[in-house]
Amino acid sequence: MLISGMQLRHSLTPRYFAGVFNKRKPTKKDLDHYDVVIIGCNLGGVLSRQLDKVSHGKYKTMVVLDQNINQITPIRQIYEQQKTAKTDFLLNAKLSLNMYTAHSDQVGCQTILPEENAIILRNGRRIGYGQLVVAMGQQVNYDAIKGFEEAWQDFDSPVFTNLDHPSWRSSNHKYTRWHYNFNHGEAYFCIPQFPFSGEVESYNFLLSQRIWEWQTANGRQSPIKRLTIVQPNERFVQYNDAGDQFFKEEIKKRNINVEYGLKLVEVNKQQNTAVFEDVKTGNRQTRPFNHLYAVAPTKPHDQLVKAGLTTQKGLLDVNIKTLQHNKYKNIFGLGDVNDVPTTNCFWAGFHQLHVVRNNIERNIAGKSLNAEYDGYSKVPILLGQNTLTFLCHKYNNENAWHNLYFSNGGFLAALRYYNWCKNFKKAFIDIYLEKNWGPPYYKIKKSFKLPEGESNDHGFLAKLLPGKKEAH
Repeated sequence: MLISGMQLRHSLTPRYFAGVFNKRKPTKKDLDHYDVVIIGCNLGGVLSRQLDKVSHGKYKTMVVLDQNINQITPIRQIYEQQKTAKTDFLLNAKLSLNMYTAHSDQVGCQTILPEENAIILRNGRRIGYGQLVVAMGQQVNYDAIKGFEEAWQDFDSPVFTNLDHPSWRSSNHKYTRWHYNFNHGEAYFCIPQFPFSGEVESYNFLLSQRIWEWQTANGRQSPIKRLTIVQPNERFVQYNDAGDQFFKEEIKKRNINVEYGLKLVEVNKQQNTAVFEDVKTGNRQTRPFNHLYAVAPTKPHDQLVKAGLTTQKGLLDVNIKTLQHNKYKNIFGLGDVNDVPTTNCFWAGFHQLHVVRNNIERNIAGKSLNAEYDGYSKVPILLGQNTLTFLCHKYNNENAWHNLYFSNGGFLAALRYYNWCKNFKKAFIDIYLEKNWGPPYYKIKKSFKLPEGESNDHGFLAKLLPGKKEAH
């Protein structure tokens, strides 16, 4: 596992020294029942920290994780540019846990029993819960593309995706080759069918086009080349018209070829050929390629489907405002796993986190749920080698005030890019280490307007410093 010295220092030592300088002991890992069980250790881990902080350790919390690395997807594109280190992109999963939270030692969840308020781990252990938070993300499914993983894993194969292969060593920098090792011929950027994780967040083709344009102008790349986007969906952005229109206009302006209605189903790394299937007719065609990038397709989590917790899309069936499950009132969803009509991304999940944290506390106390998620999503779009804008929107196709600001490039877009490269890798670490509350206020915990007639019962300081109250 690749971790930096800083990650090691913060993720391993606290639990070992918990209780040395204070009387509080860590929550035991072998309990039969926990007040809150969280499945997933990216945003789920951050939620566990914040729950522990706001409740002053009142709840016994267990985080179930089955991987030791979290890939920080919002900075993937600058990572592919080598503008941030591997140790900033690949974070120790336990970094998001504080010293008092129990965890499953990388034994994942096998079965969810919502009628019995229990889960079963892959080692057969049964754990009861009072409240369950599902923060599993979407399940990557490279098996949907025959031969893909073999080609992706091979350092010399010109096949790429938006994740690092778990077998790669720290010295493996294949992820940079998509932008910088293309010389001529046919390059394909392949998008999977909705829903998938990485919508917009993994769209690096505008950046590729600018890099290859510069390389051609400077004699480092043949002018005999073509970039084609293979797109099975009719839209690039599922729930925002302005964002979808922006991509279509920008692609046309830059003379990038797009073929709609096709999906990638097979890769042959020996022959460098790809098989594409028409999503309407099922007809297939084989094409040679010189360079190929495929955004990871996903599939429903079997545990959620078998437990009857999903919608027809295979995503968690939650109330889009309170994020409470529509059938089981002690289950909440967090992040990409939720079936909500907005662009799923890390920042969307973070704005959900405040809602889930607040509503879990109130649900435990038997109070009505007053926090509502408004669908806010913010995704970086790299326009070129040093310019950036953001797709920002809410539910019902409502644009946020700063949606696509400075999307024509220029000095302000360059400033945004500089800030993203320089400051945001540290911002993610700070959020994981609980140095702040994260967006939107960072230093101030986001709180929500109380129902009419309900008073704040958190004492004198809460009345003196009530914080910022919001209705969403």
